[in-house]
Amino acid sequence: MALTESAVEALEIDAFAANIGDLIFKGTDLYSLFKKRAQVVPVSNVTAAGGVTRPSFRVPFRVQSGSPIIQSTGDNASIGQGTGSLWQSFAVSPVWVQSVCQISSLAQLATKGKDRGLVKVQAEELKNALNSTKQGIEALMNGDGSGAITQIPTTATVSNNSGSGAQTSFISGLNQVAAFVDQQVVTIFPSEGGTARGNATISYIDPVAGTLYFSTVLPATGGATQTGDFIMVQGAAGSAGSSILGIQAWDVNSNTGTIGGLNRANFPGRLSCPTINLAGGSITPGVGNRALVIAQRALGPDNKLKDAGIFYAGDAQAVAVNNLYTNVQITGLAGSQVSGDKTPDISKKYFADTFCGREITFSSTFLPNRMDLIVPEYWVMGELAELGQYDFGGGNSIVPVPDTTTTTGTYLQSSMFSYFACFNLVNSAPRAGLFIQGAAVPTI
Repeated sequence: MALTESAVEALEIDAFAANIGDLIFKGTDLYSLFKKRAQVVPVSNVTAAGGVTRPSFRVPFRVQSGSPIIQSTGDNASIGQGTGSLWQSFAVSPVWVQSVCQISSLAQLATKGKDRGLVKVQAEELKNALNSTKQGIEALMNGDGSGAITQIPTTATVSNNSGSGAQTSFISGLNQVAAFVDQQVVTIFPSEGGTARGNATISYIDPVAGTLYFSTVLPATGGATQTGDFIMVQGAAGSAGSSILGIQAWDVNSNTGTIGGLNRANFPGRLSCPTINLAGGSITPGVGNRALVIAQRALGPDNKLKDAGIFYAGDAQAVAVNNLYTNVQITGLAGSQVSGDKTPDISKKYFADTFCGREITFSSTFLPNRMDLIVPEYWVMGELAELGQYDFGGGNSIVPVPDTTTTTGTYLQSSMFSYFACFNLVNSAPRAGLFIQGAAVPTI
């Protein structure tokens, strides 16, 4: 049998995929962080035996203590029957996410060889597609479990069918624009759990200006796309709990709603994540002390994990944290003699690695006014399949693209490959974390 080009390409892709975990790093890679720091367990797929759908994995936890003390005379008195601890389990199923890259034969041939081009298209697209995949996965891991990537703020501008070329429509004044990628198809929902307005195709993202440009008109089923709408990943049902249960699904300060198959109202306080609402105030060093006190109240002063955890925040808060240190430096310099005729450089090149004694990680895809204290030891990542190359069958990870415009069974002069992952997240102890909301967003 002849050795075909597609077979050679598949070998190249498999070699690249062997180092998929750490080969590419762009910004905050939340998927890799959880892979390294959380509990990762293999899980099965959803079952539906007897016509009843059952989640594929359960994470148990002790939700209520028991054996309280009573006072007694000790003189032939009853000691009572007593009580014991109550245990429950979060029941969750993995969610399948994927991305596909298609490359024409001409693009590959025109750049193959050292004398034909500055880059080899396929090699570059392997890395580029992986970056886009991780970016999309992180957006869902940041989310609230509905598939929503962001909500259009009331202050945003929605301009439909107002341009030409690559700017048919645009939405400006958005948060988390970096969570999207060019050419991504998204679904617009008027509300979580509502009926989708329809799909739109992003042509270009502009994270600096906070703008998404669309190559299509914005959908208008049930009404025009407007502020307050949710922009969701394509394929999401749009209802609570139907997508990856991300940080905003678990870090919720409430006794209403459901999470992981459990009703929060049945366990008041136990499934509610503590919060500090700054109500528009800036991050201060005292926030860390407040977090410590809340952790001690929630977990007890002897709990070994009360001092654990890492801060996770949007990149705007990186500036806010940096301003704290800069202000201290300025105060220190004010009373000292500074030699020379030039103003000293008091700003460091990079942002701090810690905040209030804990590790801090910044992300361009997270909310700009929020900071979460995450305890990875309590998080469980249930994986049916870790991030990797999709096998189209027989070990082939690259295949020709069928021509769907004809009925003759022919192919396009293109090939495609795909990345995919199938997993979900569980925070087995929501009270072990904390989130700061309403933080002032510094001017950038």
